[in-house]
Amino acid sequence: MEWKQMENDLSRWLSNFARNEVHFRNSHQAIIGLPSDSFRSDGMLTDNKVLIAIEVECGQTHPDTNTGKYWLLYKHKSYERIILFHIYTPDFDSYGWRKKLAEFYIEQMKSTVPIEYILLDFRKADDYRRTLTEIKKKIEEKVTGYFKL
Repeated sequence: MEWKQMENDLSRWLSNFARNEVHFRNSHQAIIGLPSDSFRSDGMLTDNKVLIAIEVECGQTHPDTNTGKYWLLYKHKSYERIILFHIYTPDFDSYGWRKKLAEFYIEQMKSTVPIEYILLDFRKADDYRRTLTEIKKKIEEKVTGYFKL
């Protein structure tokens, strides 16, 4: 059950970085730059130039959708930089070709979208708290670096 909490735990933690100029959205709100009834991330921050988003795979079977939507996003809002943290947990359950498709989308995007894709593969992790701490540390480096917090 712990791994399914990761989306909420990371999203709540990420919300602490929101400021007047840095906007936060959770998994119930559309990504800034897309219509309100469209795609969501599991948590995101943006200053309207840089977007940092997290996508946590815990039980879903669609890692390709969680990468491909950022290609569509860029057609609607041209961020200067998109940093996407794609996190695979032990509960991630999909077949290999969906993962290959997600990676293919990223490689194709890189020619037109200023995206930095950070895949954090914790499918073999056994300690939730240690894994959560490690992920937060990696995300915080980008957040504090890009948003000067």
